[in-house]
Amino acid sequence: MNDLIDSPAVLIIEDDLHIQRTLSSALATNFTVRVASSGEEGLKQCEEALPDVVLLDLMLPQISGLTVLRTLKKAKSDLPVIMMTAFAQVNTVVEAIKLGAADYFEKPFDPQRLTEEIQRILSTRTRITRQTRYGIIGESPAMARVWRLVERFGPTDIPILFQGETGTGKGMFAQAVHYLSKRANGPFAGIDCSTIPEQLAESELFGYEDGAFTGAGKKKPGRVMFADQGTLFLDEIGTLGLTTQAKLLTLIEQQQFMPLGARDPRSRRLNVRFVAATNVSLRDAVEAGTFRGDLYHRLNGITIELPPLRERGEDIALLARQFLHDLRGRYGKPGLEFSPEAMEVICSYSWPGNVRELQRAVSAATIMADESILPEDLPEQIQPVGKLKSTPVAAAAEPVHDDDVWPAEPKSDGELAPVIDLGRFKEWVGREAQRRVIEELQRRTNANHQELARMLRVDPKTLRARLKGKSAPRD
Repeated sequence: MNDLIDSPAVLIIEDDLHIQRTLSSALATNFTVRVASSGEEGLKQCEEALPDVVLLDLMLPQISGLTVLRTLKKAKSDLPVIMMTAFAQVNTVVEAIKLGAADYFEKPFDPQRLTEEIQRILSTRTRITRQTRYGIIGESPAMARVWRLVERFGPTDIPILFQGETGTGKGMFAQAVHYLSKRANGPFAGIDCSTIPEQLAESELFGYEDGAFTGAGKKKPGRVMFADQGTLFLDEIGTLGLTTQAKLLTLIEQQQFMPLGARDPRSRRLNVRFVAATNVSLRDAVEAGTFRGDLYHRLNGITIELPPLRERGEDIALLARQFLHDLRGRYGKPGLEFSPEAMEVICSYSWPGNVRELQRAVSAATIMADESILPEDLPEQIQPVGKLKSTPVAAAAEPVHDDDVWPAEPKSDGELAPVIDLGRFKEWVGREAQRRVIEELQRRTNANHQELARMLRVDPKTLRARLKGKSAPRD
């Protein structure tokens, strides 16, 4: 049986008791179901506890379904509302969709199909929320497992330890935990421990009093103070030395600390939630004696392993397209897309630098590309070894008669075969393929040169050059 404590809540606003019972029974396996027999009761329930999805009958007593829909969307514009009707009048359905209804079902309907539609709507809404609110993209099973833990433990005050390779998004997930918590209105203070020299770690984290050491002219608050009443994120915590780890343990256990050189015996108090991250195994560091076991267990309320990009292959194309979408406007290339060949290269690469490396690669390719991103526009280390770079279209298997590419045949049997310049041959194939595609497009559309240039998003001079089988002119 499913655990429905945290399952999505569905509110059914329907005055027909038989339909109420039928829907409640069908949906109870996957959702927490509530019912209301009128528009007034439904609106009241939404005020008391907002559901995740509303099933709303169009024909209700007193207040019509459309009026209820208007009120719901005014109060919560992103609330998914599915309309139900026995009389699918086109005008009414169109009006409901214009008002923001997510879908509509005609009675009688298939409960299984309705269940699937609710799940699809919730999945889409969750994906958009994660992307817009947290900037995190991913629909793979590996990412779904991470989100289940983040959304379950985020609202608590339990310390969370993120573990994963560099570039897997540990900092972004730490911020997602903060925004999911009761401390969301408080500060989020991130500290990259790997950037702090060991001899300065104690004074940087916990601050110091004036005169604490040579050059300490006035007191300085520690970085941990900026997280008071919020979340303290300690990135790459495994790089801290044992002395600093001891003071950090006191802070976690007692929510208090002493600045360096403090003369007042009273400790400074702090109220923070701890989130840490590491790209190495802290368990192994404990066994090696470079990390305190007691601190590890204090930080490890729950460990969440972030998968490397090579283990979430379903997300690679999603991420690449989103990065390109974000970059096109910046570089003035609004119509730029990936060629199928380039996307194949991207999806087959192992991405040792993870999401961060993918983002840099797409950025470089966006700058290099012309009409579309080709494999040769990608950074060299990403291109497959031993393969020729692609051309926009495979050239037709016809003899090549360009003397610059294909030298004259030998005059006698004893003469050596001509040497072929493969680099120039590849360029010729690309030019010839583009010329033939443009000619075919012109034949099908009967467009003039100006219209063709607009269709292909190229300058007319470039178009004329390519029709002649030449390289694009340079300004």
